[in-house]
Amino acid sequence: MSEAETRHRFAVGVPTIDALHEECEAALGGLAEVIARGDDAGPALAALHEHLERHFHHEESLMAESAFPPGGCHAREHQSVLEVVAEVRRRYALGERDPAERLPEAVLEWFEVHAGSMDAALAAWLNAPREARITANPAF
Repeated sequence: MSEAETRHRFAVGVPTIDALHEECEAALGGLAEVIARGDDAGPALAALHEHLERHFHHEESLMAESAFPPGGCHAREHQSVLEVVAEVRRRYALGERDPAERLPEAVLEWFEVHAGSMDAALAAWLNAPREARITANPAF
């Protein structure tokens, strides 16, 4: 099997980010399965939230360390998703099931766009020679 065939569909070329992307897809799939079975989704929602916090913290650390120019915009997207997941968890705890049922598909739809744009740009930045990053962002 070639590298392209074994590469995860959300891979961006930075191993630590690629691993988190695989974990994210697995967490979303796990939540969807729990909901489809009609089981308590609370633990799966908490696991997804924890994963996203860790995932986003890692990316934001890479952005800060590398002086990634659009880091603020990227981080705001992360914050928006975390706020949505927190609200879904709050509503689920109050007995509202519908937001949790819609969450896996909604986050996956967002994630496809985010990974292919924001994360791909971050990966290109991280994989660029340091000299190119300095030229693009003299503050670095």
